[in-house]
This record gives sequence, structure tokens and C-alpha cells, in this order.
Amino acid sequence: MINLSKYKNNSYTKLFVLRFKKYFYPFSAKEGMYKVFSILFIGLWMFPQVGMGQGSRMVTRSMREAREAWERRDFRTAADAAGKVLRVDASHGEALLLMADLSRDQGLRSEEVVWLRRAAAAGAGGTLLDFRLGEALYLTGNYGEALEALLRFLDTRPGGNLLARAVILRDHASFAATAVRNPVPFDPVDPGEGVNTPGDEYWPVLSVDGNTLLFTRRVPIQGGAGNALQEDFFISHPDSGEWSPAVPLTDLNTPANEGAPTLSADGKLLFFTLCNHPGGLGSCDIWYARWENGHWSSPRNAGEPVNTPGWEGQPSLSAFGDLLVFSSERPGGKGKKDLWKVTLTGWRADGSPVWGGVMNGGDSLNTPGDEISPFLHPGGRDLFFASDRWPGMGGYDLFRSVLLPGGEWSAPFNLGYPVNTPGNEQGLVTDRTGVMAWMATGRTPGGHMDIVSFQLNEADRPSPVTFIRGKIVNDSTGLPVAARVSISGPPESHFPGTSLEAGHDGTFLVALPLGEELLFSVGHPGFLFYSEGFCFREGAGAPEPVEREIRLRPASPGISISLYQIFFATDQYEILPPSEPELLVLLDFLQKNPTLRIEIGGHTDHTGSEAWNLRLSEQRAASVRDYLVKRGIAQERLTSRGYGMSQPIAPNNTEQGRAQNRHTSIRILP
Repeated sequence: MINLSKYKNNSYTKLFVLRFKKYFYPFSAKEGMYKVFSILFIGLWMFPQVGMGQGSRMVTRSMREAREAWERRDFRTAADAAGKVLRVDASHGEALLLMADLSRDQGLRSEEVVWLRRAAAAGAGGTLLDFRLGEALYLTGNYGEALEALLRFLDTRPGGNLLARAVILRDHASFAATAVRNPVPFDPVDPGEGVNTPGDEYWPVLSVDGNTLLFTRRVPIQGGAGNALQEDFFISHPDSGEWSPAVPLTDLNTPANEGAPTLSADGKLLFFTLCNHPGGLGSCDIWYARWENGHWSSPRNAGEPVNTPGWEGQPSLSAFGDLLVFSSERPGGKGKKDLWKVTLTGWRADGSPVWGGVMNGGDSLNTPGDEISPFLHPGGRDLFFASDRWPGMGGYDLFRSVLLPGGEWSAPFNLGYPVNTPGNEQGLVTDRTGVMAWMATGRTPGGHMDIVSFQLNEADRPSPVTFIRGKIVNDSTGLPVAARVSISGPPESHFPGTSLEAGHDGTFLVALPLGEELLFSVGHPGFLFYSEGFCFREGAGAPEPVEREIRLRPASPGISISLYQIFFATDQYEILPPSEPELLVLLDFLQKNPTLRIEIGGHTDHTGSEAWNLRLSEQRAASVRDYLVKRGIAQERLTSRGYGMSQPIAPNNTEQGRAQNRHTSIRILP
């Protein structure tokens, strides 16, 4: 541990010994392990050689003036006064170290390195100088030199928190030096003046269909004093190979700070961060709004347990609308800002969300530092985020974690150099293919933030997804139907399933993961339901999106539909497990239309004898009837009939045609 007592009688350093104790020793291990990256050694220059410059009244007076000006953060006066000293004595240690502090406090890291090197050459600063120099070199991207300085410092065997900080910084510098020697492919593209300005743009969000870029921009406060800025939403669209000039999202922008949005897959639900609002629970809260009748609704607070009296923000909503990942400073975390997750189980009649329990992301994601800007890829298996504590290049780096079979997240992978730099990189999102990424970056420490797009390194790409988009109309009138759209998988599937209401105009968009047997279904009271099966192979890139116009037929007598997702083994009539999603849709239809009676029809292809196929079709239809009866549907509402191979709907000379002929039909009875 550093012994400060020997300096207590040094007239130059009494004040700075007190400041050193104030800023360094109170940090707990949890809070202070990484404090080196946010608060430097204020007053490292408190260790000049005793008596340095005491023979000069001007030096003594100027140094006192410099220290007092620095204390009140009058950096210009402090620099002028210290400069006077250095013109008299170019190796004056205290003045050199003060100039380093002034550079640091103004974010001028490269200048800080210059002054620290001069101080080292002058023999000022003692053993602590190597620590200070190592940190400054690391933050300016001089990783090899930083590592050398930190190793020299560790050779002095420091103790306590200082040792822990030095070890962390050494590990970061070692990682960064290796990353620079092994760069990943990176070719950033500026989206142009329509998106980026001389100010700050960040927190990009790309809609699943790639046609909307929503982001945060810092703009002057109207009527505000000086250079006061606020955060507002802006939106841009692709136009002839370029991005259109971004326009403010006037429905949601206020004089407060709005930022860090996340869109639902269909683009009709927006969660975002809103700060200093009278209706908030803390300094910043998560809010939401809905796209209704061509406008965003008035925002509403997401409520407890998502929001607390602390800070919450930067949400990411899963493509299936069932999970929200966000950053929070609430109690119970691993450090400062942690990643947390909460399930969205439904919506109340008043339009407010129903949340499950909030859970910390765990030790595999969170550290004693900050973890921010999570992005859950539409496939649900890849989480990107920014951290200032996991080994990186300096500032905030971008990381990727993958969902493990047990439901935990893997240790994060740094996206590498030059994706990450000594500056801040954050707010990464990807398109549905997992190939193109967008992020906000300040390529140099203290630089303003811009949005760029780039192709992710192949090793860091998440599995692609596709989507189904369409419109639902009444088959009789052609008018839109705000029906419920659902995606489900078989019982053994890893996909949890999802459902949503189509808009008032009947439009919908739902993400579809790859590698899963999926049932897409549409239902609305008074109409026969629609269903269709999908299975997209993994490893073949991102399939093209599916477009559908769904024409729902009113549930009137004589109307029938064919179901292709009820499965039986060859020549058997026991229902196979993958049939469960389709049967549940049929069950839900009958429960929501309790006055309807139906006939369940069994159909086969022409393989085998006519008598055999007729009997098999009767048995299969009866199996479906029995399934429904066991689940509460009154037997008098159901009849079953086998049609064998008498009603083909496709030629029997191909396997595809024969598969279509093997199906179950539903017909509404009078």
C-alpha cells in the first residue's frame, strides 16, 4: 500500500495528499477495480522532489496560482501559470505533471502522454508514474508501450486496490496488443450526410425488413442557453442506393432526452429510453409507444419491475416479442450498469405490459464495470453489447455472446481490432442475415459519435433469420381483418412460439427462425383459420422473405379447409408429436367459436388398395376427433369421415402431389 505519511510535511503537497486519499482510497473493490478508466490519479504530481524550485519566488507563486486554478477547473489559467514555470525550468516535475493532469481533464490523451514522458525524463512522479503512463498509453492505442510501463510498475510490488487495477490494465493492454497484431476484416461505410452530421449520432436500430433506420441525434435545445443539447429520434429510409435525409420523429420527440430505441419485428411497438420525465420512476426509464393509425401513440412508462428509482435504459426487444434485455444500475447487480432481462408475457386490456420476473444477465455477461447497449439478434441466440471492463481496446468495446444449451450466455467474444478502437464503440445491431452490422463509433477518445455500417467478420455472424409479411382480408368482402398471427413449433422445439395482432389494416410481419419446424397460423372469431408449415434449413444463408395475402373465409356452413400439418406414421393412425401445433390451432378455433359443428375428414394418396385407404382415412379422422374430445370439445359438435383416395387435390404421380393428398380436412356443418 502507498505510504503517504512521509509527504505530510511537504508544503507543496499537503492539499494533494488529501485529494489523493479522497479520490483513491474510498473506492470499494466492486466500484473501484475499474475506476482507473474514469478517474485518473488526481494529484499524481503531488510527489515532486522536496524543495524543487523553492529558490525562485516566481516559480513558487506561479505553481500556487496553477494549482488553485486547476482546483477550480480554470484550465487556461492553470496552463498559463505552469507554462511560466516551464519556461524558467523545463524539467520542473510538478509543472510537467500538472500539464499532464490538465491534458487528461480535457480529454487530450495524446498530449497527456507527451507531458508524462517529459516528467519521466525529469525524474518526477516516482514509481506511480509508470502506472499513469501505462494507462495513458493504453487509452491512446500505444498498447505495446503501455504493457511495458505497467510491467515496470508491477515489478515495484504495489499493494491493495492499486495492484488490482494495474493487473486489469496490464491484461487489457496485453489483449489489445495481440488484437492489433491480428486484425479482423473491417471496411466501414458512412451512410452519408442524410444520417451523420458534425454532431453526435448513435443508437441505430434497423427494422427487420431493412427499410427503416431509426437513431438518436444530439440537437440544440430550442431556446436553450449556450451550447445546450438534447437527444431526439430521427428516421431515414433507403432511397436509390442512398439513405434519405433523416427527419425528426415528431410524434415522440420532446424537450427531454429520448434515445436508445428498439423496434418490434413488425415495426409497430417501440421501447426506448426517456430521461427526466415527470412520469418516470428514476432518472432514466424505459417507455413504450405503439404505431396506430399512421402515428406513434403517446408514450407510456413500462412500469415495474422493469423500471426502478435508479437508472434503466437501452432496451432490446426479441424478434418474437417475448423478452426484453436492457441495461440498469439497480441494486443487486455485479457492478455499475449491468445487463438484465425480463419476460413480456402479455398485455392487459388497458394496453399496459404484463412482465415476468427480472433477472440479472449473470457473471458470464456482467462485470464490476459498465455493460450497456444490448442487442438481441432476431434469431434469439446471439447477444451483442458494449462493455468497458471485459478486455478490450479502450473505452467501450463491442462483444458477442451466444446462448448455450442450458439457457446461460457464453463468456463474451471481443469483436476485435479495428472494429474496436481506443475510442468508444457501442450500439451495434445487425440485419436479419447477420452479415451487415451498424454501430455508433467515436474512433478517437473524445471524438464525436457517427453511425457506420460494415460486414461482420464471418466468425462473429449470428445465424440468419427470415420473415413472413402480408395482409389479412375477409375473403367475401376484401376488407382487412385484424386477426391474430401465430408461429409455433413442435413440443421438442427450442423455439418458444409467438403471436401478435395484425394491424387495423390487416398487415403483419413476423420473424421466422431457421432450422425449426414451424406452423404459421392466422385466426379470428367468425372465420375459418389459415395454417401453413415452414422449415428453413440452416447453413444455406438467409432465405428470401415470404409474402402472403391471407384470405380468411367466414365460418359458414359448407365452407372447408385442408390441414397439412397433422402427421401419421406410414399406414398408421396414431397422431405423431409434430402434429401438436396444428391440433392446438384447431382446438383454439373450436373454443372461440362454441356454436360451430364440424366434420373432420381423412384423405390419403392412391398408394395401396381403395379399401385399405378408406379404412385408414376413417381411423385417422377418428383419431383427430378423439384428440379434441379429450381436450374438452363436446362430442356432439364433431363428426368424422374417411374419404380415402376419392378426393385428390393434386396429381398422384409425384411425391409432392401425394403428400398434398395425404391431409385432414375440416368442414363447417349446418
